[in-house]
Amino acid sequence: MDEYRSARMAMIDSQLRTSGVTERRLLAAIAEVPREIFVADGRKPVAYVDDLQPLASGQRFILSPAHFGRIAQLAEIADNSRVLDVGAASGYSTAVLAGVGGQVVGVEFDADLASRANTHLAQLGIENARVIAGGIEAVGEGPFDAIVVEGAVDAEPDDLIRLLAPGGRLVVPILQRGIAVIHVFQRHDDSVMFTSEFDATMPRLWSWAQKDEFVF
Repeated sequence: MDEYRSARMAMIDSQLRTSGVTERRLLAAIAEVPREIFVADGRKPVAYVDDLQPLASGQRFILSPAHFGRIAQLAEIADNSRVLDVGAASGYSTAVLAGVGGQVVGVEFDADLASRANTHLAQLGIENARVIAGGIEAVGEGPFDAIVVEGAVDAEPDDLIRLLAPGGRLVVPILQRGIAVIHVFQRHDDSVMFTSEFDATMPRLWSWAQKDEFVF
């Protein structure tokens, strides 16, 4: 018996639906992923609160359910989409996206977290997703139909935009005067257009003190 099932469904009803997350396939995927196994030790009882989940590494985190849900919905992921999950952390977002897309590649700078993420994916029997340790350069070749970024960045991520397939969508929070403005970039033939969708409060994806090793 899944003792956290009722908490998961309450999260969907009180946090996701009320924030405008209504895409049926996405909500179904969220309903099947046990968020409690991805949080830091000792935080299972608060795994479903509407807040950021800090991880043991100190600088890494899992986005709040509402922020993650809204970002994932904006990506408009089809069931055959190739998806890139940037900042996969312990693998929660990658696991959910695997329930919506066709093939999901997560990338996580923290090698220990990347290893944990892959352990969680295997534990759940998820075969269409994996998490790579490293930065964008570790991903290899695109293109991707959808790219989601699990935290705020300082500027327009050109390296990610180059990985978009024709018609592909990149959803990324970009910091503007301390507020993360969620942008959607979409490739149209030889041009890329963007819109600003909503504002949020969230940390940088990781410390820019590591910028030599991870550069967008």
